[in-house]
Amino acid sequence: MQTRQERQGEREWSWRPLLLNGECKGFWEYVRNQENAGNCSSAKEQHLNVADQIAFQVAGGLTALEHILQVVAPASNMNTVSRIPPKSLCNAINVYNLTCNNCSENCTDVLFSNKITFLMDLLIHQLTVHVPDENNAVLGRNTNKQVFEGLTTGLLRAGAVVFSCLIANRPDGNSRPTTPKIPAQEMKNKPSQGDAFNSRVQDLISYVVNMGLIDRLHGCFLSVQGPVDENPKMATFLQHATGFLRGMCTLCFAVTGRSCSIFDSNHPDPTGLTAALQATDLAGVLHMLYCILFHGTISDPSSTSPKESYTQNTIQVAIQSLRFFNSFAVLDLPAFQSIVGAEGLSLAFRHMASSLLGHCNQVSCESLLHEVIVCVGYFTVNHPDNQVIVQSGRHPTVLQKLCQLPFQYFSDPRLIKVLFPSLIAASYNNLQNKIILEQEMSCILLATFIQDFAQTPSHVDNQSSYPKGKFGNLGDYLELANRFPQQAWEEARQFFLKKEKK
Repeated sequence: MQTRQERQGEREWSWRPLLLNGECKGFWEYVRNQENAGNCSSAKEQHLNVADQIAFQVAGGLTALEHILQVVAPASNMNTVSRIPPKSLCNAINVYNLTCNNCSENCTDVLFSNKITFLMDLLIHQLTVHVPDENNAVLGRNTNKQVFEGLTTGLLRAGAVVFSCLIANRPDGNSRPTTPKIPAQEMKNKPSQGDAFNSRVQDLISYVVNMGLIDRLHGCFLSVQGPVDENPKMATFLQHATGFLRGMCTLCFAVTGRSCSIFDSNHPDPTGLTAALQATDLAGVLHMLYCILFHGTISDPSSTSPKESYTQNTIQVAIQSLRFFNSFAVLDLPAFQSIVGAEGLSLAFRHMASSLLGHCNQVSCESLLHEVIVCVGYFTVNHPDNQVIVQSGRHPTVLQKLCQLPFQYFSDPRLIKVLFPSLIAASYNNLQNKIILEQEMSCILLATFIQDFAQTPSHVDNQSSYPKGKFGNLGDYLELANRFPQQAWEEARQFFLKKEKK
């Protein structure tokens, strides 16, 4: 007769027959190739056959992976933990990621079948084990460094992968699934796919926030007090943690029913995500980023000599952190400007932006440079105090460095679209900043840029350029209407055309 432990072990390893399932053969061949190569990069993941991913999910693969991962849950039988080594648990969550990566069908199933709740519970459990309560933490230094090991990182990555896919494939608000003939009245009473999606995502974000995940991540970020150059595990954790937060912010904006304009004064957020990020100063991400860039605290940023050459680990963390900042700015621009513009953090932000711009001047890194440019624009738009911050400090200042970017940013339409909205945001209605611009360029270029956008048919109707279901598309992300309020375009054009007396 089997013991309870043996039955538990059989259930946990019941996924093994899936290896022999002909429908999933291509999937497992891909996984084995990835393991043999030791490479699970996103570039290679894109070549995974979607049909194999779906077949694996339909065959019960994700449920089997859940059974494996359950051994780390608090309610599991502790005797089973030793049966599955940590590396195998990491492999299980990596397979979970491969199954969901760029596969909208699987990610939708994970959302609506509540598998995502299991992943979030597991993530919160891992963070709770390693991160002390806020009252017992001293700047995050009591955080157990084991939190940066593979399983927690894999869970954060799984959340980010699912969120990203859901954002890219969000159903239209009025669409309904194709169903057999149903009476018109009954169809009318059924919620649309979009409504069901929005409700489920709101509930998920509210649950995660109320369970204290933001506070736990805050402790993790505060525990980082130095460089990550020689600590790839920590760097990977930070990348996926900030990617996870970015996904939450972007999804929250997409489903909370607000206007598509980020400049709308109404910012309802029933999930509590905005409040949680405000209470923790963006979960401590800016503090973390400053520490890995300058290897110290932010008590006196001006005393730190700028370092303008960074390793790839540091650059990747910086890119993901800035993407999170930009996603939160879209979610609640006044909150973002208030947090980052506060005393202390504003100096850290200025120092960070200046140093990263300096790095991009030495080493070509377009993705990083563009995130910095966009972030400076969000920081300064319609905010006189923050406009002062980017033109103060050690020369060349942040504003001067933006004006001194390579010539292509003033001649190539693709790059102009990145830079000019931030220059407009940083100098509109600020005479001193405008004078700084005129020392490096003609402000007529900015006026012409605004005029060209105003005359584009897609902008004449005063509608935001975010299409439903495609929120977060890079092209929309850079549009002038999403970075400078459209109702101020004509006034801004006149401001930049006006000749100032010298």
